[in-house]
Amino acid sequence: MDLRRLQYFAVVAQELHFRRAAERLHIAQPGLSQQIKVLERELGADLFDRGPQGVTLTAAGTVLLEEGVPLLGQLDRVEERVRAVAEGRRRQLRVVHTRSVSGGLPDEVVHRFREQYPEVDVLVDSAWTTRNLQMLRAGEVEAAFIRLPLSDADDLQVLPLGRTEVVVALPEKHPLTRRRALDPADLTGLPVVSWPRAQAPGYFDDLQARVWGDTPPEVVLWEPDPEHVLAAVAAGTGVSVLDRDRAMKLSPRGVTVRRFRITMTAEFGVAWSPHGLSTALTDFLTICRDVAVTFRPAPPGR
Repeated sequence: MDLRRLQYFAVVAQELHFRRAAERLHIAQPGLSQQIKVLERELGADLFDRGPQGVTLTAAGTVLLEEGVPLLGQLDRVEERVRAVAEGRRRQLRVVHTRSVSGGLPDEVVHRFREQYPEVDVLVDSAWTTRNLQMLRAGEVEAAFIRLPLSDADDLQVLPLGRTEVVVALPEKHPLTRRRALDPADLTGLPVVSWPRAQAPGYFDDLQARVWGDTPPEVVLWEPDPEHVLAAVAAGTGVSVLDRDRAMKLSPRGVTVRRFRITMTAEFGVAWSPHGLSTALTDFLTICRDVAVTFRPAPPGR
C-alpha cells in the first residue's frame, strides 16, 4: 500500500469532502480523486460512498481509518527519532506525579519509558491533581498523573491507569483500633483530619460521598499533605481516610491503620492535552496503555 495515498485517504476521511481535502493537501481535486481510486483498486474495496448527501466512509474505509492511519503516526515518530539522533538532539518529556499516589504504576511507567527511550530526557515533578492540571494547561508539562474522577476536564484526554486501596488512619488508642476492619458507618460523627478539597475536587467529593454519604464529615483540621494529616492523627486530633500505600509508608508512631470491611478503592490515571502531541508523549502514552492493561486490578466486589 502506497503511504502517500494512505495519507491522502486520511485527510479525505477527516474532511469527508474532496475539495476541502484537496485544499489541505495542496493538490488538484481531480488528482486527489484519482489517487483514492487507485488506492481502492489496490485494496480491492470501495473506501467511500459518494452520494447526493455527501461523502461517507464505507465499512472497509472505516477499517482502514482505524487500522491503517495510525501507521502514519508511527512513521512520523520514527522519522523524528532518526532526525533527533542524526542532529545530536535529545528529545524531552516533562511529567508530573500526584503526591497521593506514591510509587506503583506511575513510577513503573516512567521507569519503562526511560528504559525503552534512553535518548529522551524525562523531567519529573510532583504536585497534586489540581496543580497538575494547571501545569498541563499552561504547557509546563506534557503528561500529568491525576486522581479520578475529574470534575472539569473536557479539554483534556484522560486514561485511567489503576486503583489504590483506601483505609482509615486512627490514633493508636482510639476505640476503633480494637476492630480488625471497619464499616463507613463507624466513622459517623467522629472528628476528621482531611486534605483540602481544592487539591482534587472530583476525587474529594467522590470519596466523601462513598464514606459519609449525604452527611459531610466534621473536619476539625485541614492539612496540605499526607505527612501532616498523619501527624495530626498521631496527636489525637481526629481520624482520616487516605491511600493505604501512602499511609503504611508514612505512618508515624501513634497511628493505627485499619482497612474497610468491604474493600474501598480510588482510581487514578494520566491526563494530557490532545493538541500538539509530541513523539515522546505518544511513546509515553503507549507505555501507559500497556501498563494499564497489564497491571490494573479488577474492580473489587461491593
